[in-house]
Order: sequence, then structure tokens, then C-alpha cells
Amino acid sequence: MSQLGTMLKIQLEDVRINITTRFHKEGSVLAGTMQGRPLEFDCRMTVKSSEPSEKVAHMIRMADDGCYVLQSLLNKVTVNRSFALNGQDLKV
Repeated sequence: MSQLGTMLKIQLEDVRINITTRFHKEGSVLAGTMQGRPLEFDCRMTVKSSEPSEKVAHMIRMADDGCYVLQSLLNKVTVNRSFALNGQDLKV
């Protein structure tokens, strides 16, 4: 946020981001049925600034649009995975 604030010439006094995540895991490792998945992410950003709210809102939109992690969660993305054991490819 500080980098975006500098780029957009927005004075920021304080920025805090709190993220709470919830996950679920079920099944058995021994039975080979274990599965885990995310349930939700709660993100709360608080900003202290004397700038107009429209400028701060624009900065936050730019931060959201440019965040690789957030965009990976919001949009379908290809995940390529490969594994190796002792230097040899491993099929899993």
C-alpha cells in the first residue's frame, strides 16, 4: 500500500490489514481419503489518511487488481505440478 500511495501521491498515515482464514479437512491419511480445502478468507483493511475517500478507494481497487494472491483466489488459474524423488520424476 505504501508503494501505491507513493505512486498515486496519496498521503497515508496508517494502513492495517487483518486476514482471517477458515479451512476444512476431512478423511483419513491412513485410508488415503484425506482432503483439505479453504472455506473462506475474511479481509479487513483500515486506512488512516486525510485524502479524499475517492482517492483512497481508487488506491485500494488498484491494490486488489494488482495483487497476485488475491487474483489467484478470485480467478481460475492453471496450476502445474511435478514431483521428484531422489532426482527422478515421481508419479503421484
